[in-house]
Amino acid sequence: MRFIKNTVQEKTLKKEFISGIFLLVAIFGFSILADSALADDSKAGPQPGLKPLDESGAMQIGSQDRCPVCAMQVSKHKKFACAIQFIDGRTYYFCGTGCMIRSWMHPEIFLGAAKEKLKRTVVQDYFTGEQVPGESVYWVAGSDVIGPMGPALVPLENEQHLTVFKKRHGAKMVFRLSEMTDEKWRQLTGKQAASNQ
Repeated sequence: MRFIKNTVQEKTLKKEFISGIFLLVAIFGFSILADSALADDSKAGPQPGLKPLDESGAMQIGSQDRCPVCAMQVSKHKKFACAIQFIDGRTYYFCGTGCMIRSWMHPEIFLGAAKEKLKRTVVQDYFTGEQVPGESVYWVAGSDVIGPMGPALVPLENEQHLTVFKKRHGAKMVFRLSEMTDEKWRQLTGKQAASNQ
């Protein structure tokens, strides 16, 4: 009888000991994670692309580049990928034109920078795929084209492309990037441009 009693006590002690070890490991592990997260402020917020635009102004999207607005992997959305270049050369890549336009309008929210720090945008003409300045294209809203984040804002390099696109895909509104306002964004999307949603 005494032997059985010790065995039960030993099993209980072993369970308590193992539970204590698991608790210590969990506390130690969480403290390491918390320390590393707090210690590395250099990676807080959106990160620019691993490579900036090349000398010709072409995008150099890598597999690790993430959209600073929605965190999608940009390389998986090549047809709609676009960029904003800063004056200092840093370049942010976007999964689609909607995320890029919101960041162009409100860089303080989405890129952590003042508008004066932005140099230019680079988008792809819908038909040719040619990389062109987003400031010079015609933008079409309200077509049947769907991008990574839903209904696409489509860049078209010239009036001929615009005419053909409207016949094929429709268009509720055509605008230039310089004409985009918070009110126009709200009309197009039903959402706030400055909202992080």
